[in-house]
Amino acid sequence: MLTIATFNLCNLGANASPSRLKRLATIIAHDLTGPAILALQEIAVARPTTPGEPVPADAAYQALITAIIGVGGPAYDYREIPPLANQEGGMSGANIRVGLLFDPARAHFSDRGAAGPLDSAGIHFSAGGPRLTLNPGRITPLHPAFTGEGNLHWTPSRKALAAEFEVNGHRLFVIVCHLKSMRSMTRQGEEHTKKQRHAQAEAIHQFAADLLTCDRQAAIAILGDFNDVPGSKTLKLLKGAGFHNLLEDQPRGQCYTRRHGSQPQALDHILISPALRRGATAHIPHVNSNAPPGQSELASDHDPVLALLPAFTVTA
Repeated sequence: MLTIATFNLCNLGANASPSRLKRLATIIAHDLTGPAILALQEIAVARPTTPGEPVPADAAYQALITAIIGVGGPAYDYREIPPLANQEGGMSGANIRVGLLFDPARAHFSDRGAAGPLDSAGIHFSAGGPRLTLNPGRITPLHPAFTGEGNLHWTPSRKALAAEFEVNGHRLFVIVCHLKSMRSMTRQGEEHTKKQRHAQAEAIHQFAADLLTCDRQAAIAILGDFNDVPGSKTLKLLKGAGFHNLLEDQPRGQCYTRRHGSQPQALDHILISPALRRGATAHIPHVNSNAPPGQSELASDHDPVLALLPAFTVTA
């Protein structure tokens, strides 16, 4: 059975405290049972940077991987496309981005091309089915929904990452997202961010839908922090007619991944294509959102989401 998960790590950098790294590692290795593939959001590089230059986060990934191994978890590898310094939003100076951890014993990754921050992944179709022209690659990184558009009051935001894995000889496409935040100081600002988030969702869905057009049996997972809730326009645009949100199968009262004040909300999601649907289930360990009041240092402000996908059989 293939296991994949998503986890917003709340601006995790290489300078994170050993205690926080150990808590995150324990969640990944034990609460998530060491998933084969883990989509990450908010990996940070908080240091002086040269404007316009890529900002890799190798040290942050290595610190997390070392901590995971230290608590008995898998020896993960990682992939990302570093953002350009101070050009993708989030906490000022943190240069947050999305990335991937994967266990090479269970999920094989073949690098293809050398994509930069502004290079767009395409789809190459052959007799063997669709493949990404860049692996990993970004999805339409020059689209105004990601770069920002002054006339629409849109600001730069995190780009989506597409990756292609081989699992027991079967191809799996993984799309990692961290959509535009809900946060705004005014009601009008909320409307602007909502429209930008919708435009991001449309662009990402179109890429995934193109994969399905090439191969109706393509195995695709779209996962991450979508900054919107089940039933919202954002989720409807991302799902379209071809994808299923595993959070919609969660019992009432358990479908949340963070708290806004005291109110639980589900912002982190895993969408799957029909090829992965058979027997698929999701699990949300509420390791952060249900933490006791007053706990000094939470591992994150989000809970992770784990998907169990029996349609993919994995042997280590």
